[in-house]
Amino acid sequence: MGISLKTHKMLWGRSGNMCAFPNCKKELVVDETLTDDPSIIGEEAHIVADSEDWPRGNSELTVEQRNKYENLILLCRVHHKIVDDQPNEFTVVKLHNYKDDHEKWVREHLSIDNHKMKDDELYSTYIERFIELTDLNNWTNWTSWLLGSSQIFPKTQFDTLKELPNYIVSRIWPNRYKPLESALINFKNVLNDLYSVCYVHMEERSDGYTTERFYKKYYRDMFQNDDEYSFEKERQALDKYNYHIALITDLVFELTRAANYVCDQIRLYIFEGFRIKEGAILVSSGDFSGYDTFRVEYRGDQRIEYPYKGLRDFMESRKSRDFKVGKGIEESYFKSFLD
Repeated sequence: MGISLKTHKMLWGRSGNMCAFPNCKKELVVDETLTDDPSIIGEEAHIVADSEDWPRGNSELTVEQRNKYENLILLCRVHHKIVDDQPNEFTVVKLHNYKDDHEKWVREHLSIDNHKMKDDELYSTYIERFIELTDLNNWTNWTSWLLGSSQIFPKTQFDTLKELPNYIVSRIWPNRYKPLESALINFKNVLNDLYSVCYVHMEERSDGYTTERFYKKYYRDMFQNDDEYSFEKERQALDKYNYHIALITDLVFELTRAANYVCDQIRLYIFEGFRIKEGAILVSSGDFSGYDTFRVEYRGDQRIEYPYKGLRDFMESRKSRDFKVGKGIEESYFKSFLD
């Protein structure tokens, strides 16, 4: 387990975005320009190393404890290298003293908005839960099952994600960063419709949930009722099945766009370095012959308060998205929802 978002936020906020090494005070975030994004030049250094093989690594602290706020100090790259190259000089006790002295200096000399800091830490707590419930760090892997030829919704993710809509709706939001809150609600709306569509023709398996091959009912009904074979009825049954498969696929792409949109807002309002190392959330789609990887995002005028406007609108507007496989509106879904 790595450093949590809340820990990132606490460390940077309480350090004033400055290096904690004595007499350095170097600002560790370079503001954006007209042509470039902000540049993060600070490093979150472990006081007790995150591994026993690294400087100051000999400790009884667990891996989880080593990644907590109490064991981290914010340094510029130069001083991070110095303290790790000279562990006998820069001991655990000395680094803790550096950190305490620096944060005290920040409190006394800088104008820190404590209400904003508390709000940011609360947002970070909510976002950590969002990351956990969505299995965000494993997104490409688990969604590839939904986008594969068998279209399996893994049981673990299916059961866990069901908690997310109620979690988002029930939060006590600070209302400080409305675009971030709206992005999370947008994600929730897409997720609700994905589940609703899945439930229409869902079949449970030992490893998860998949789409029932409901077109086979045509053959069963034909033999039971001694009906004559009709190519047109067979084609209609297969068309409905393929439409359903394509709709689920497009909703998974839309859910990925919504997830990337949430990440954009997190970087904008909470922590500039969020998922900078990992990059954008990707999806892989294909079958045993091979998979293609896609980066799907809201683009241009789609980047509004609520890019997803409901299932009926999406059935039509998906044609304007950066990637889609289905098209057209199918009214039978809305009848099913009302029944």
